[in-house]
Amino acid sequence: METLDGKYSNLREKIYKMENELKINLDKLMEGETNSVENIQAYYKLTDFAFKKFHSKYGFMHFHVSKNGEFSPEDGFYQPNTVARFIKPGDKVLELGFGKGPNIFYLAEKFPDVEFTGLDLSTVHKENTLPNVTLIHQDYQKLPNFADNTFDVIYGIETLCCCSDKDPAFREFNRVLKPGGHFIVYDYETPERFETYDRPVQTGIALTTKAGAAALVESEEEWLEHYRVSNFKMESITDLTKELLPDMKRLERLAKRVMDSKTRAKLTFGVLPDLLSSNILIGYISYDCLNEGFIRYKEWIMRK
Repeated sequence: METLDGKYSNLREKIYKMENELKINLDKLMEGETNSVENIQAYYKLTDFAFKKFHSKYGFMHFHVSKNGEFSPEDGFYQPNTVARFIKPGDKVLELGFGKGPNIFYLAEKFPDVEFTGLDLSTVHKENTLPNVTLIHQDYQKLPNFADNTFDVIYGIETLCCCSDKDPAFREFNRVLKPGGHFIVYDYETPERFETYDRPVQTGIALTTKAGAAALVESEEEWLEHYRVSNFKMESITDLTKELLPDMKRLERLAKRVMDSKTRAKLTFGVLPDLLSSNILIGYISYDCLNEGFIRYKEWIMRK
């Protein structure tokens, strides 16, 4: 089987192993509205320690883009540095889903004369902010507190995957973006619609997204249609899937310490809360989902 890294890999084998050898109830981890507001809040609160310990020493909650083929903690700066290229002195910038704030604080330090606003469902700790940053505890899907044509740049880094009703949300982003302003998105897509894949691949795709409190990942066709009906003009699309593989492989190695032992796997999935143990599954199979081409990581840069 041809893969992005040129090596053998098989998502289907891992799905079979988890269901039949390790006896993990995968359906339980994918059922229900896993991207409800309450579930998103619970997921990030419960996994805060794991993100800090295993994911990024800089506090990034997004994956690292390794341009040279080898993982480095500094690779997490790729996304905010790309956003920075579109920010000008005096701009107003909106981040959708700021998480713990590493992107917005990093950019605010680079641009002290730019006004930054961040929206997130997490608790806002205003004592940790900067003079040019305003953090608001708010769902970004509705923006009644912002007038038309307010922002010069709007960006979302691996957060719109949590939005299951994108069209009205994207229209809101377009409304509050100034004419000529930029909308920058980093997120996941599938090459084909979900229903076209066989059951093991569907399970892998669903686990990679829904187990992380996101909505079911949408296809390239669906994403582009959302942008079209929301009146965004596409400037560039960059496929960064291969550049994510070093980070995914690193997390896979950590997950395999649990998954390669029936005893450790049974203990982990029998004791830990589902929202926490499902993170191990994401680490275990996400590399294969991307490497085998079932999920892609895209950079979309648009203009109003």
